[in-house]
Amino acid sequence: MIVKHKRTTPYIAIASVLIVVLMFVPFPQGTSLKAVVTASSEFQVVSNGNGSYFTSHKDLWGNRTLISRSLVPDRGGLILYKTNPGLSRGLVAAGDTLAWLYSSTLSDKIVSLEGNINTLKASLEFERSGSKQTEIEAARLNLTYAKTRLEEQQKILERSKSLLDGKIIPQQEYDLEVRREKLDAIRVSIAEADLGSALSGAQSRKLDVILTQIADEEKKLELARDVLMQMTFVSPLSGKLSFPLSQDTLISIEQVDTLVAMLPIQGGSHSTVEWTSQLTLIGPNFQQVVSAEQMEVDDHILRVGNDQLILVRIRIDNAEGVLVPGQILEASVKFSSKSVFQMLKDLF
Repeated sequence: MIVKHKRTTPYIAIASVLIVVLMFVPFPQGTSLKAVVTASSEFQVVSNGNGSYFTSHKDLWGNRTLISRSLVPDRGGLILYKTNPGLSRGLVAAGDTLAWLYSSTLSDKIVSLEGNINTLKASLEFERSGSKQTEIEAARLNLTYAKTRLEEQQKILERSKSLLDGKIIPQQEYDLEVRREKLDAIRVSIAEADLGSALSGAQSRKLDVILTQIADEEKKLELARDVLMQMTFVSPLSGKLSFPLSQDTLISIEQVDTLVAMLPIQGGSHSTVEWTSQLTLIGPNFQQVVSAEQMEVDDHILRVGNDQLILVRIRIDNAEGVLVPGQILEASVKFSSKSVFQMLKDLF
């Protein structure tokens, strides 16, 4: 004999409705995560431990290095690093001098180049002055000697002509005297040019040579001074100055009026990060609802063990100095509503 309970049918109906609701009606999802606060921009001076130094300026919001420099002073000289004694822990402004590098080799080179340039300029002025009385007098004497020698050679040439006509000497001997007369005439021309050069100051070619030497030395000096200027470390940003415990990192400056919160979210694709503007950052004396304009999702998927993570950067206004780099915030995240059927569909 089969006994039917009249109350069974309503239970089945209620269970069916609940199953349909759970399977197909979306419900909100949420989780609580941790976000690490970092500076929005950072500048560091690093010692490589081998006499060389390295500086880097990073934009942590855009995840890129803006500029980096490696300074390798010449070997064999004194290398000295000195921090600006006027600096102390606290805020610094863009353009403040942080520290200096001193290289004895570079300093010696600059002094030597300056000396060479001064010597060349003095020589140039001396050549241009035309007041070298001793050189002028010597040039005049050389010209007088050359003319006297030419006159004597011309007399010898006249006698040789008579001897040649009388067939006393051969043609070869007369030709030799002709060549000597021409050579003496050339010497007179050279002596006249030298005297003119001494009277005017110097030959233009000689002046051009000196000017070229000066320009070459000035270019070398400019390059050396530019290297020396690069060895003065100037802050490219306004921020908080610190002297890290690391022996390698000598100075660090972090921009703290605007901070970046790094928030890793578990997920295999960007589609899992379907924001509903329900993200709240919470910390001591701090709470802020984050808008979509403040967030930037990284293009890369990070892998930690078997988990896949998406890194979200959140820009935070910290003008009042409530937060500090390195601080951990609670991140309350709510995703778009999904039903059980939609979640199963995403999985498979």
